[in-house]
Amino acid sequence: MLLGALLTGCQNPPAPARNTTAPLPDTIERRVAELKLTLPPTSKPGPTATITSVVVSGNLAFVSGHISRSADGKPITGRVGDELTIAQGKDAARQCGLAILASLRQELGSLDRLRRVVKVLGMVNCPPGFKDQPLVINGCSELFLDVFGRERGLGARSAVGVSSLPGNVAVEVEAVFEIAP
Repeated sequence: MLLGALLTGCQNPPAPARNTTAPLPDTIERRVAELKLTLPPTSKPGPTATITSVVVSGNLAFVSGHISRSADGKPITGRVGDELTIAQGKDAARQCGLAILASLRQELGSLDRLRRVVKVLGMVNCPPGFKDQPLVINGCSELFLDVFGRERGLGARSAVGVSSLPGNVAVEVEAVFEIAP
């Protein structure tokens, strides 16, 4: 009898009724919609391509370098600090971030599989002596912070200046993300 009394006293009380009117937890897809972000169209590389946009290995998604393109798909070209201002370079980096999200959605089926930003590498086409690469790459980093929040959107980052990029684009960004299975 004592054992029965002890076992009865250790049982958890019944769970309270679930409030079905409570808001659903935020999702990355919902956040993208709330921010009114338009992700650019993506394309799968053809059978002779030597690159793919995203490679998933374990719980990581490695995203190839995405170049700066305007909303209409045209490359954003020029050297930041010469033909482009820092603000224009920052916008170019933001466009790279949007393209990265589009590629991840295409590869994963949903951005909701993304757990966090792990690493961002931003390359800025700039003249010798230009020192504001971090300000330019903030365009991508700030986008990820807006979408994922500080805890999940702040990853390790490098921002470097390069003497040229393919097609004279202003910015190229690659990234690594942690994903859910």
